[in-house]
Amino acid sequence: MDKAFLTVKDISVKLGVSEKTIYRMLTDNQIPLAVKIGGQWRFKADDIEEWVNSQKNNEPAARPRVDYRISLSTALENGAIFYRIHGLARDEIIDELLAALPYSSTIDVNALKVSIFSRESVVSSSLKGIAYLMTDASHPVFFERTMLLLGFLEKPADLKAIDRISTEAIFLVLPANRIEQEIIDMKLRRMSMDSDFVAAIRRQLTRKELLGLVRAREEAIFQQTGG
Repeated sequence: MDKAFLTVKDISVKLGVSEKTIYRMLTDNQIPLAVKIGGQWRFKADDIEEWVNSQKNNEPAARPRVDYRISLSTALENGAIFYRIHGLARDEIIDELLAALPYSSTIDVNALKVSIFSRESVVSSSLKGIAYLMTDASHPVFFERTMLLLGFLEKPADLKAIDRISTEAIFLVLPANRIEQEIIDMKLRRMSMDSDFVAAIRRQLTRKELLGLVRAREEAIFQQTGG
C-alpha cells in the first residue's frame, strides 16, 4: 500500500487500541479524513498524523464518552427554545432554527439538512401537531454534546403528517453520537404518547415552565431521579 495512506491497522497501532475500536470510531463518525478505497478504509497520512498524535496525547480531539443517562431535559437545556418561527415550509423552518444555533464551525450545515431531510423523506415525524426531527443514521452529523431544539411555529404548517394535523411545534435532535440519539429518540417517542406532555407543548409555555414540565413528565414516565 502507498505510504501516503494509513490502514486501520496502522492507526490502531499508533493509538494503542484494537482494530475493532477503530471500526467502532468510524461507525460513530469520530475519525476525520477517512475514505474507502477498494472497499477498505484508508487515511491520508499527511492529513491525519496530527489528529492521531492528539489522540495519543489525550488532547481535546479524544473520543467523547457516551452518556447513557442523557435526559430530554438536559438535552433541552443544552439546546434552545424558539418562539414565533416564521417559516411555512420544512426547509424554511429548519433554516430558521439552525440560524440561531451557536453550533461548532466544523459542522457542515448543508450536510446536516440533507441528513434531516433524508429521514423525513421516508415518512413525516409529525404527529398530533408536533414534529420530532433528527438526523438520518446513514448520514450522521454529530455535535460536541447532544442538544434538543424546540421551535414553536407562528402559524401551523403542513409537514405531511400521517394524521393530517398541521404542525405547531418542532423538536430537533442534534446528537453527540449515535447512542445518545437513539436514547433521545426513544424517550421522545414515548413522551409523544403522553397526553399531558403533548397538551403542555401545544400551550407554548415559557422556557422555565417547559423545562420543569419536561423534567417532571420524564421522571414520572421513566422513573428517573436525575439527569
